[in-house]
Amino acid sequence: MKSGRRWNKDALRTAILGSLTVLFFVAIILIYYRIAYEERRDGIIKDGRMAASRSADQFERYLATNSDLVKFTAYTLNEMIVARKPDEEIQEFLVGQSSAIRNAVIENSTGLYGYINGRFFSGTNWTPPDDYDATKRPWYQKPMRYPGEMTILEPYVDVQSGNTMLALGKTLCDAVSVISVDVSLNQMQRLTEEAVTDGGSDIEMILTGAGMVVTHSDPAEVGKDYSAETGTLGAKIMRHLEDSRESYFEISHDGVQYIVYDAKFEGDWHCISVHDASRAFGSLNRILIFTIVSVILIVLIIGILLTVSARRSIVAHRALAENEARSVFLANMSHEIRTPINTMMGMNEMILRETGEKQIHSYAEDVKRAGEQLLGLIDQLLYYSKNGKETAASGQDGDPSPVPEGSVPHKRFIAPEAQVLVVDDTPMNLVVFEHLLQKTRIGIDLAGSADEGLALTAVKKYDILFFDHMMPEKDGIEALHELRRQMDNPNLRTAAVCLTANAIEGARDFYLGEGFDDYLSKPIDAQMLESTLLKYLPQDKIAEPAPGEEEGAETAEEFPEELRRLGEHDWIDVDAGVRYSGTVGAYLPLLRIFLNAIDEKQQELDQYYASGDLANYAIKVHALKSSARIIGMAAFGDEAQELENAAKNGDMSFISGHHAAFLREMMNYREPISEVFAEEDDDTGKPEADPGLMTEVYEELSRAADEMDCDRLLAVFTDMKDYRIPDADADLWKKLEAAANNYDYGGVTDLLDGHGRD
Repeated sequence: MKSGRRWNKDALRTAILGSLTVLFFVAIILIYYRIAYEERRDGIIKDGRMAASRSADQFERYLATNSDLVKFTAYTLNEMIVARKPDEEIQEFLVGQSSAIRNAVIENSTGLYGYINGRFFSGTNWTPPDDYDATKRPWYQKPMRYPGEMTILEPYVDVQSGNTMLALGKTLCDAVSVISVDVSLNQMQRLTEEAVTDGGSDIEMILTGAGMVVTHSDPAEVGKDYSAETGTLGAKIMRHLEDSRESYFEISHDGVQYIVYDAKFEGDWHCISVHDASRAFGSLNRILIFTIVSVILIVLIIGILLTVSARRSIVAHRALAENEARSVFLANMSHEIRTPINTMMGMNEMILRETGEKQIHSYAEDVKRAGEQLLGLIDQLLYYSKNGKETAASGQDGDPSPVPEGSVPHKRFIAPEAQVLVVDDTPMNLVVFEHLLQKTRIGIDLAGSADEGLALTAVKKYDILFFDHMMPEKDGIEALHELRRQMDNPNLRTAAVCLTANAIEGARDFYLGEGFDDYLSKPIDAQMLESTLLKYLPQDKIAEPAPGEEEGAETAEEFPEELRRLGEHDWIDVDAGVRYSGTVGAYLPLLRIFLNAIDEKQQELDQYYASGDLANYAIKVHALKSSARIIGMAAFGDEAQELENAAKNGDMSFISGHHAAFLREMMNYREPISEVFAEEDDDTGKPEADPGLMTEVYEELSRAADEMDCDRLLAVFTDMKDYRIPDADADLWKKLEAAANNYDYGGVTDLLDGHGRD
């Protein structure tokens, strides 16, 4: 009886201890699971926000481009209406403008059309049927309901082409005329499909406020009306959009759980990013089940072994001495209990070594720690059984294109007596412009900001002024207006040309209306620049080139082997960079400027990112984008464009997710680019510049900076390449060269003042 009672007591104790152990570890596992679930869910929502916001931004920019086309056209048509131009001239303008639109916009367009002066016009010379009444058409009626505003009609599917089309329209100055254009959404459809192909989401779509599918990662869905459907995934998404104002929500369809993110734009349009949550949480659920089952099995094994231990202990007490039996049995039990635990932990170790997913690796680490805790608990249980007393349990297609050996810049005249001023905030643009003018022997002054340019115009008479349109703090239009208000400025009536990326018909009238005499589109074309100079320079300053200086007399440049090796990298198109700059000789200084500015750009962007100064962040990354594209780094320039757009839109979450990787990528470019200049930068064998020479050099730099003479400034650094800069001056020299390359005259002066110039 005593043996039976003792066995029942031990069995009860074992059952209670086992149950508590199971509950303890299951609770821990569930807590870890909940934390992991929330982290995974937050990650999906963040990815959805980024994908939807990126698509919405791309679509808005696409609409903005086409809206600008209509606005420029409307600008000219308003003048024609006021001037009472004949219908034939209006028709001719629309035909020409339609052709310009097709050349300027990537997507196909049906051309411009409208209702003007009481009749229908078509830029494609389409003749409507006799019963066609333009005033009854939606493209006319909607703009009339919103006079003066740019309107967008509901998309429709063109029966003949199968393309999804969008109509944009705007009323004209007489309040009864309307100009409109149809554009294809094929490009946006491709971008929507690529969002899924690139892994940004599982389903991507753009919907109008009424529920029509504009683009969809499944092309078969395009054109459907989700508001009229029932029981489909699209219908469920539409119901939530109508009933909820939340930017994201969860829905279930056909046994699958989805997380949906909605980015609104254009008022009531939606860019939708859908993630398959069931699939995303599948691996997490499998780990949860595996872990719980393993814990339960281990505890059951422990319970069985302890029960057997109690029985064996009674039998052993009858047959052998109690101490001897217990020692033998516990030695066997230790081995038997640890075997399945070690098996489980061995399997978990395989997960740790083989998984490539960071989150699963983190979960497996949790399982490992729990297993180690369980082994510790088993040791304490065995110690209790052995001693009979309780113990506390505590990440370019094909080969690179051949780079030309060099080319001869187009040259038709010289004008050594002429003086021009170029104002642009991007140093590389100034270098390219200077190179294009080099063979004309024109005197050129360069300024990196509107204020620096205005300061030069106040003290020197120029024959022609070039102002970049888009500049920080003060743009080219504002600078020109300020100059024209300065009645004592010697350049009050000097011809001014705007540098702009807008080459759409109608832009000329816009810039002329702002006071410019002409405009040039970027990137600058050598022949267009020459034509502009011949048009506005005084004829008495233009001369024919001397014999031997005619076009073609120059020999081709030798292409450095170091530059060829750089062109083997897929992140830089050296061929394109040479085309943009004109020659290999002009391309190398641009590459040098980019290399020398990497550290400075990294520090500036880090500073503005840390302080949350998105306005200056956008300005700096904009300049970096332009510089990268000039030297042939198109992909890096596109990444900078995305950061610039995010900064302008106040999207700090996108910047936070990409800023560090963007800077790491930029810093990785430093080594391969520096190899191009390795031989040139090798100071071995060069004489060291003595203190007297350095004093003369600093004085010359000071005079050149004070006079804003960029040629003299850069010539000093070119001449000093034959010398080794003393170690004591090396840091100052590097900073001076960077400031000079950026045409930062004030920066050169400040550095020399800090150095203690006389």
